[in-house]
Amino acid sequence: MKILLISYDNYKYDGRLRELIQVAKELGEVTYITRASDGETAGGQGHVLYRDRGYSRFLLFVCMQARALGRQDLIFIDNRKGILPGYIARRLTGAGRVVQDCRELYDRKSAAGIAGKIGCLVERLFTGRSDVVIAANAYRARRMVKMFGLKREPLNYENIRRLAYTSDQKREQVETECGGFFEEEKFRIVSTAGCDMSRTTGKMLDAMKELGDAFELLLIGESTEEDEWIVRETIRTCGLTNVKIFPRMDQDHLKYFISHSQVGMVAYHQRDLNNKYCASGKIYEFLFEEKPVVTSTNPPLKEFCERYKVGRASDDYVRALRDIAEHYGRWQAQVRRYVGRVDVEDNNRRLAQQIREIIGE
Repeated sequence: MKILLISYDNYKYDGRLRELIQVAKELGEVTYITRASDGETAGGQGHVLYRDRGYSRFLLFVCMQARALGRQDLIFIDNRKGILPGYIARRLTGAGRVVQDCRELYDRKSAAGIAGKIGCLVERLFTGRSDVVIAANAYRARRMVKMFGLKREPLNYENIRRLAYTSDQKREQVETECGGFFEEEKFRIVSTAGCDMSRTTGKMLDAMKELGDAFELLLIGESTEEDEWIVRETIRTCGLTNVKIFPRMDQDHLKYFISHSQVGMVAYHQRDLNNKYCASGKIYEFLFEEKPVVTSTNPPLKEFCERYKVGRASDDYVRALRDIAEHYGRWQAQVRRYVGRVDVEDNNRRLAQQIREIIGE
């Protein structure tokens, strides 16, 4: 089976995209188109990088690639910005089937700006036409049936993923670059939401005032200028010496930072469907590095922590972090027990088999 996977996301930084590509490879011969960042090289054979800027040019780029590829059997759409180019590519390649992954869950009321509302409209128009629809957790799958008028509940594909060094050479390079940062003993907390103030970062900063210098918060990720300014001003005015800001990291650097820290912070607000019913792959990135987590109390996160005992879902970050720190060995043992039962490749193979069963009907 010839498969064309289309994504407007970045392969280098997007864990779910990388795993979806592995799912597609379980199904057949894959060509995958993704966005590129500066200096990025292709992720493997059949990887086509889009290096230009702008969504309209991306549409034209996909059209050119689809014409050059010729006949395809299946179009695999990643995320809502893959929908229009995906359905255009279906027409150009004569593909008989469409698989669509819906990693987000916005309705028009909660979508931000005109572009967000147009995205919701496009999703509403096309999702029901796809042969296979995939959701990021069971909460979302149930809601999507009514939202998109689907005949069957979407397949539930959890964001189970683990970070890996791209090579031994890269691992050694990262160790040389970053090893000195971890020489001082601290109880380090990693958040990969950057300075995003909508993701309870303000509450995290308040917690760091009380926790003191034995604890250290590492804010890693892309941030708006406004949010970063707010965080830096809070650090300055409160005299916080236990908060550090880092830019978005590739998986080599991120793996190193998480593996040399003690706990992962996974927090979302609950003001819209996408965040309330979050489907965080970040939680698995922490767990596979044997790090317990502290999370906000969004329903999926709360249920996950209570069921598997791998961390604390709490609105009181100070109490939750102190509990993890004071009983760290016990929490880490729970994490090891859990990840011993979870397999990324099995998760991918399971989804591939479910897709086969549907498109073979």
